[in-house]
Amino acid sequence: MGRFIITIDGPAGSGKSSIAELLSKRDGFIHINSGAFYRSIAFILGDEPKKEELERLKLDVRVKDGRMLIFHNSERIDDKLQAEAIGRIASRIARIGFVRDFVNSTIRSAAKEGRFVVDGRDCGSVMFKDADLKIYLTASAEERARRRSKQTGEDFAFVFKEIKERDEQDRNRDIAPLIKPEGAFEIDSSNMDIEGVYKKIKSLMESR
Repeated sequence: MGRFIITIDGPAGSGKSSIAELLSKRDGFIHINSGAFYRSIAFILGDEPKKEELERLKLDVRVKDGRMLIFHNSERIDDKLQAEAIGRIASRIARIGFVRDFVNSTIRSAAKEGRFVVDGRDCGSVMFKDADLKIYLTASAEERARRRSKQTGEDFAFVFKEIKERDEQDRNRDIAPLIKPEGAFEIDSSNMDIEGVYKKIKSLMESR
């Protein structure tokens, strides 16, 4: 069967997961949201995870309708991870080497054979440097905050502040900072709807 991987890197709220889910539904890709793994660790272990705790952590990953669902102790948790407070903790613990090693190893093991679209902060720059197609999806901080506020119901001003802080953390961390991966195609979605982004990625896929 072989393997075909699309990576979608970019800052928080740029629409990575939404476009990855659309590719999953329309084009048969299995969607892996790397941020969900960091958020899961933050949700379960908090902002000071210990290496021995992480080594004992059992995340049950299941595929349904092209999506990877995450379970812990038989309870689905991937649908409980969107609050900005969890995202902020996830961004902090993502700077820890053994946490990144755990997540990268888990995802690489899950994506050995098949068609995958992987989104996150360093999927194309670190996790899958040999990806078949790399996308760097971005948008203005204001637009990303507007989208996240609409999604979570949180106050726009609060979310905007959180987004700016997350950007600063992600771009300046020592381990795997947020960058545009080598060979990636940049798409600014500030003034694009999801269909526009999808069509652009489809055209890039067809040109490979």
